[in-house]
Amino acid sequence: MYSVLITEDESLIRNGLKVLIPWEKYGFVVAALAENGDKALEMMKTQHFNVVITDVRMPRMDGLELIRTMHERKISSEVIIISGYRNFEYARTAIEFGVRNYLLKPISTAALINTLASIRNLLDQKNGLADKVDIEILTQIKSFVALHYQENVSMRMIGDKLHYNATYLGRLFMKETNMTFRDYLNTVRTAQAAELLSEGGRMISDIAMQVGYKDFNYFCKVFKSIYGMPPSEYRKER
Repeated sequence: MYSVLITEDESLIRNGLKVLIPWEKYGFVVAALAENGDKALEMMKTQHFNVVITDVRMPRMDGLELIRTMHERKISSEVIIISGYRNFEYARTAIEFGVRNYLLKPISTAALINTLASIRNLLDQKNGLADKVDIEILTQIKSFVALHYQENVSMRMIGDKLHYNATYLGRLFMKETNMTFRDYLNTVRTAQAAELLSEGGRMISDIAMQVGYKDFNYFCKVFKSIYGMPPSEYRKER
């Protein structure tokens, strides 16, 4: 698990962020909370945080001063800024110091999760874990499809099962297989359909339903795109 420090002066937001996201599901744990930049820096003296989420406007030391000081002290945490201000200067300064994202309040859960997924991928690569994690994940995705292809399976369903962001999994799958998840699922389903067609004895519409297609016309279209002929002709040739 990668450790996270949340720095926010408003206790409601600070504690809300801690419970807003199922952190462990995405490979993180909220290790500490701080009400301002001073407190955050004190914590950084004794503990390294992989990710620092900080507000901009805070008493004693604001978020921009915090990331500036982190930069000077060569503290290498990934930083996400949250702010109630759509301010160009704030954003420009954040970019100068390599902030990973600048999110406006009220915080979008999806935007925060997507940012965390990107950071996790980056940290995995830095730690030499990316290749191992990508093999393992790909195998789990394919195994899940093999067991559940008859259901209304989706990358979101798999992401929930494997505790990964669905967008991240989709990009990873495309990178590793040169196929979209939907194309892969269609390949698995039509392969099963082809076996059943060869056996004979069942109506083609029933076979379509059995392998996961509720729309018979769509099944025929997909089957023809993969096998070069409609399922009825495929059966005749077998």
